[in-house]
Amino acid sequence: MENYPSKYLEAAVNELSKLPGIGRKTALRLCLYLLDQPQAFAQNLGEALIRLRENIRYCEQCHNISDEPVCRICSDGFRDSSLVCIVESARDVMAIENTGQFKGIYHVLGGIISPFEGKGPTDLTLAPLIAKAESGTINEIIFALPANMEGDTTCI
Repeated sequence: MENYPSKYLEAAVNELSKLPGIGRKTALRLCLYLLDQPQAFAQNLGEALIRLRENIRYCEQCHNISDEPVCRICSDGFRDSSLVCIVESARDVMAIENTGQFKGIYHVLGGIISPFEGKGPTDLTLAPLIAKAESGTINEIIFALPANMEGDTTCI
């Protein structure tokens, strides 16, 4: 167990180390870095994180991260709304969008079925996806989901 000279430093390390990929050593390094910066830096970081949690919403149509009820992709009239790419998370949308090659729209599932993690079909955005498919406006669906160890696409 580490011995911290401050309960505030220890509390900050404890919180940062809860982030994925951030162990206690990295959390301590980040905290010490923040302490070496002007107070405005930490204040701006904290405010940006609070605004992130308070203001981010999910697109009513595709469930991607958005600032508005309908994201910029779904509201783009130049997109082919008959071409839907099904992805696991907003991170996947960002990766595909960074290629500049896909001109359709997305459907973000919000995860994959994982009994080990306690995630079942009701935890995903399947009902809106089924409604889209039944609407008759979709001509093509692309499944851009991760593969398992055997190379098979993860089932939704």
